Formats: sequence, C-alpha cells, structure tokens
Amino acid sequence: MAMRFRRMIMARYLTALCALALTATLAACSEGEAPEAVAEAGTADASDAPSPEPAPFYVGQWAADPVWCTDQTDGFPIIITEARFEGRENICEMADIETTPEGGATARLTCQSEGETIEEPITFAQAGDQIAIVWPDRGTEATLFSRCE
Repeated sequence: MAMRFRRMIMARYLTALCALALTATLAACSEGEAPEAVAEAGTADASDAPSPEPAPFYVGQWAADPVWCTDQTDGFPIIITEARFEGRENICEMADIETTPEGGATARLTCQSEGETIEEPITFAQAGDQIAIVWPDRGTEATLFSRCE
C-alpha cells in the first residue's frame, strides 16, 4: 500500500514537470519573440516552478495498532488519500472536505461495503504524530491511528 502512495506522489510530480515542459514549448512557438527569449525559456531552472502543495496531514497509511502495518497479523491498516478512505472491506469516497478552526478536517464519506452504500461524516484531528478519527454518527469516542512507515 505504501508503494501505491509513493506512485501517487510521483504521478503528481511528473504531471507538474510535464506542465512545465508544455509551457516552455508553447512559449517557444509564440510569434514575434526574439530567439534569445526562446532560448532563455528553455533553460529555466525547475526550482523556479511553484512547489506542489503538501498533502493534508491525514493522507497516508494508518493503523490503530502499529503491528497492523505489517503482514504478520489479522489487523489491517487504512489508507487515506485526498479523496478516498479505504479499509479492509470498504472503499469510501470523501467529499465536502473542510478544515476546522483547530487545524483538523471534516468530510462526508460515501462508502461501498458488501453491496451496500452508506453515507456518514468523519472528522480527523492531529494528535502529535498520530491522528484521531471520529465517526460522529456512530456515537463513539475518537480512535487514535499511527502512521505506517
């Protein structure tokens, strides 16, 4: 699962690099531009490009028990991306994501599990190097999750 997350990050960087190359190519095709300007555009330093926004704090692979991050147990980690929440037997799309004044986040989940669709809210809060997740409609306390390395 960590490999899938790394591939997602690499895809974002490649997309940004392709966009930069396309911009330079289109600039070279502009009418009336001096050859020196075109040459300078081709030598632009990649560090001049804006840095991609960092992922939200809740994005990653998490487990309620760190041993679940290994394949040596019946427990399993969850994977949270900027748009999905994936568990062992469910896949949820996240929508209406909002930052809370305390620095956390709320979202609305639409989950597919065992042939059923369920919608429910979820909240994420930073708790040191962990995240606290609450499903308000379930009436349960926060569950702490540790990031899988």
